[in-house]
Formats: sequence, structure tokens, C-alpha cells
Amino acid sequence: MVNILDRSPSGLVDALRKRIEKLLISFWPLPEEQEFKDSEPRPPRVHVQYFPISKTASKERNAEKDFPAVMIVCTNGTITDLSEVSDGSIININFYFYGYNKESDNQGWRIPTGMMWRVLQDLLSNTIENGYQLTTPIKWSPLNSVDPPYFTAMLETAWKGQPPAVEVPQDGYPIEENN
Repeated sequence: MVNILDRSPSGLVDALRKRIEKLLISFWPLPEEQEFKDSEPRPPRVHVQYFPISKTASKERNAEKDFPAVMIVCTNGTITDLSEVSDGSIININFYFYGYNKESDNQGWRIPTGMMWRVLQDLLSNTIENGYQLTTPIKWSPLNSVDPPYFTAMLETAWKGQPPAVEVPQDGYPIEENN
């Protein structure tokens, strides 16, 4: 297996997607332990940059099956130094967490906020991903829902590293992994 570290924005977003998918696979508790009884226990779907276009756009479609979800969005970046040894690149990544809860108490905001908090704790426990380091400040917010039963939370992050490049060993050949 070829091991190439893609330090481009898409490489960072893809690495974060894999990390979050593994982390949130166990997000939903057992049915008897669920705080929200109407929510089906399934791991969140993690999407990069955009949600996929639905194959069924009919009104009969059960939209709640799309939730919970996470969207990882590369918003912009800055390159301040082109030196190979400098940390002159910043990639800004926003995470959007989506939940669905049709209970009348309007407490569905807890679903996306809970996912967001679990991801934030994981990122703070290991701040390096794909050649970039998570920096501060980190902004987060449970967003006000204008359309219950759909709820959203957001996490704004910045990742600092070397200018985007594809790293290969000095001999020019990718490193082989032994699996």
C-alpha cells in the first residue's frame, strides 16, 4: 500500500472525514439508553464540502433518514510563507453537525451539539492531522433552528502547516506500508 501524505485542502478534509467517521460510529447509545426515543440509532453520515444530491426528491421521501449528519467544509486558506521549513499555510475548516428530533420540547439541539462536542474533544486530544496542526481560537455554536425538527451546530477551526503539497520520501518513491 502506498503511503502518501496529501497536505492539500482536500487531503486534510478527507483525513478529517475518516477520523470523524471512526469517532462517531458509536455516537448513538443503545435504544434503552437513548435520551431521544424517536431517533433511530445509526451512526452519522459524514460528508465532505456538500451534501450529495438526493436521488429521490419526492415529497413522500422520509428526510429524517438523512440524519444525523456531519458536513466538513473547507472555507478558505492563507499562505504566508513559501519556505519548505516554514509553517506558512492555514486551512480553515468548518464542521456542521445536523440532527433530527420531532419531540415537542424542542431539545433536538442536543443531538448536533453532542456530536460537535465529542469531535472537539477528540481534536483537542490529538491536534495534528495530515501534516497540519489545529490552532486556536476555535469557535463553536449550537445554531438556532429556524426549521425544527432539524437542528444544527457548527465548529470553526483553523489548521496550520507547510504550504499545500504532496509529500513523498527524499528518494522520490512512496513508502510501502506492511499490512
